[in-house]
Amino acid sequence: MKDLIQAHKKLIKTVKKQMGFSDYGMYWLAFLEGGLTIWLLDRIFFHWLKF
Repeated sequence: MKDLIQAHKKLIKTVKKQMGFSDYGMYWLAFLEGGLTIWLLDRIFFHWLKF
């Protein structure tokens, strides 16, 4: 589990550096990504599949 956590931290640092984001920018990116994911799931399950 420690290896997974370390790999994730390394990936986050790499993405942050490549995109030139601050910690605050990364928080916004995660927030927007989550919102987009929920919106897509809503469209799939409640509009296309009529649940």
